Amino acid sequence: MLNRREFTNSITIAGISPFFMKTSEILNSNKGLIASLNPGAIGLKCNAHELLDYAIEYKFSAISPLLGDLIKFNEEERKTYLSKMQINKIEFDSGGLPIDFRSTETKFLEGFKFLNKHLKTISSFKIPSFVTWIMPTHKSLTYRQNFEQHHNRLSKVANVLEQEGLKLGLEYVGPKTLMVRDKYPFLHTIGGLRELINAIGKKNVGYLLDSFHTYCAEDKLDDMKFLIADDVVSVQLNDGVIGRNPSAQLDQERELPGDTGIIDLKYFLDFIHSKGYHGPVSVEPFNKRLNLMDTSLKLERVRSSLFKNGI
Repeated sequence: MLNRREFTNSITIAGISPFFMKTSEILNSNKGLIASLNPGAIGLKCNAHELLDYAIEYKFSAISPLLGDLIKFNEEERKTYLSKMQINKIEFDSGGLPIDFRSTETKFLEGFKFLNKHLKTISSFKIPSFVTWIMPTHKSLTYRQNFEQHHNRLSKVANVLEQEGLKLGLEYVGPKTLMVRDKYPFLHTIGGLRELINAIGKKNVGYLLDSFHTYCAEDKLDDMKFLIADDVVSVQLNDGVIGRNPSAQLDQERELPGDTGIIDLKYFLDFIHSKGYHGPVSVEPFNKRLNLMDTSLKLERVRSSLFKNGI
């Protein structure tokens, strides 16, 4: 699947967002939230078997499915893999949606056919959902044209996923520095994403919430209070870069949760918890230093960053 890093490659701490740094104590416990390992988000190169072994060794309770490997498993391999997950109390987090719905109709249909072809196999692994991001700009489509394209294509995806009981989580991208990338702006806040999800009108479409994007978009609790537990498909926890306010943060430069304290992660997680969400929480720091680390050190750092936030 094309990640956002590949897709986007073509100062003071102040403001009004409640997710800015506060003098908060480190969380002791967030019961119901489980640590999830997403290899692509941390520069971890591995296959599905290695990913599961890493999760077991470093005490993660969820993993992002590596679809390219899983769809090649025979029935015996599938049963063995799922049994190993069950024995070690590990579940699947959302998978990355394997469809490029942002560009040409041809590209969209290629991914859509792939999903249709392999959906029953994917469902047999008990993968609960797919997630994807909404790019906040477009080179040639106006806001309304882009909205209609997203509405039409993602409605088709949601309908197909619904047949197998899977959900679709959508993520808005908050950094304002990204808004100058293309000619036409698009949705980049929880309110804008809510309009799109309401237009799609499917019960199996919800939100992938990321503390970094919430911070950059300067969304407040009043903006998010409409959410209920079933709306939240998955959660990502990231911190901001020191010396940059919300308007200056860069999408491709983040820190592991708690490394800088720029974002009040306790506040964010308390909100998530108050909504009754019980599920995976992963990191997606797009951090060059982390990506270059030795595998064992990398995994220790990632697991520790979630642990110190009570996960």
